[in-house]
Amino acid sequence: VTATIEPIPDLRIELNAIRTYSRSHEEYFKAPFPENPVSPTDNGSFTMSYLMIGTSFTKLNKDNTSPLFTNMKAYRLQIAERYSANNPWSKGKVDSTGFPVGYGPNDQEVLTTAFLAAYSGRNPAKIGMNPFPAIPLPNWRITYDGLMKIKAFKKIFRTFTVSHAYLSTYNISSFTSNIQYTESQGYPTALDVAGNFIPKTQFTVISITEQYSPLIKIDMGWVNSMLSDFEWRRSRNISFSFVDNQLTEMSSDEYVVGLGYRFKNIRLSFISLGAAGKKSKFSSDLNLKFDFSIRKNMTLLRRIDEDINEVSTGSQITSIAFTADYNLSQRFSLRFYFNKDINSPYVSNQYRTSVTKGGITLRITLAQ
Repeated sequence: VTATIEPIPDLRIELNAIRTYSRSHEEYFKAPFPENPVSPTDNGSFTMSYLMIGTSFTKLNKDNTSPLFTNMKAYRLQIAERYSANNPWSKGKVDSTGFPVGYGPNDQEVLTTAFLAAYSGRNPAKIGMNPFPAIPLPNWRITYDGLMKIKAFKKIFRTFTVSHAYLSTYNISSFTSNIQYTESQGYPTALDVAGNFIPKTQFTVISITEQYSPLIKIDMGWVNSMLSDFEWRRSRNISFSFVDNQLTEMSSDEYVVGLGYRFKNIRLSFISLGAAGKKSKFSSDLNLKFDFSIRKNMTLLRRIDEDINEVSTGSQITSIAFTADYNLSQRFSLRFYFNKDINSPYVSNQYRTSVTKGGITLRITLAQ
């Protein structure tokens, strides 16, 4: 579902919501009883646009522990009680851990709902318990250039645009039906070795991602032909593995500042290769572009049953990029470039590195 609205002049909001559910069914028929299928199995994947904006700016503690991960573990009992209240084979029964029978602290359904509640900022008492929600939540892109209607801005800028974009998805990369699943009155009855109800649908990894691309971006075209922009991007990818009950949290923050200027009708002379000593004169615009960015990446590992909040990898990357473009003709262009990337890791088993590139390129366009 897509929609574009303009609530006020020059403010454009593009909304997008998507839900993709794919499933394949497989079963076997054997003689002499073809009417009785054997091992019916469903496999598939699920992706849906989502919202995590309620926890976007939650900060980590100084020891890298996460308030959201703490909430996830705390929500498990309340959510387990909600599942138990609906299941007549569990209702009113409590095991040795204090959790309802069949819905322990490491039950797949309990962990899935607690994970979504904690990292989306929703109330654990009200969040839906279906791992495949029916209604996708909208994402958006916002653009506004109405400031150019202000006289003070017209004196300084030729263009002035502010933009913002939000993209979030909830993803189950693969799921399969559990052949050991049994039910009665529509609720599971069989328990696994850990004492949890065997779920009808089993998956190993679920994830939610979020991108502010950008959180805010300002593009400015000045009356003196200078171009400048500022951009702030944020992203995070949080995945939970049911194989080892481990959560992987990847986050990124990036700041970009760009400057550009066009010198018009710059005349240059080059010595021709065809005739010794003969000079070729050219007249074209010289475009200069400078970008400076700082990006911070970090990956942390967390365990449900262990007090582990480990930084597995991460670094601060500082980048400088400069280009100068000059068109010799409609088919020939000359570019001077310089790039430098400095990588400063956050972990002790990696080294600080620096990569510098520079040179001159000549581009030839053969198409008409």
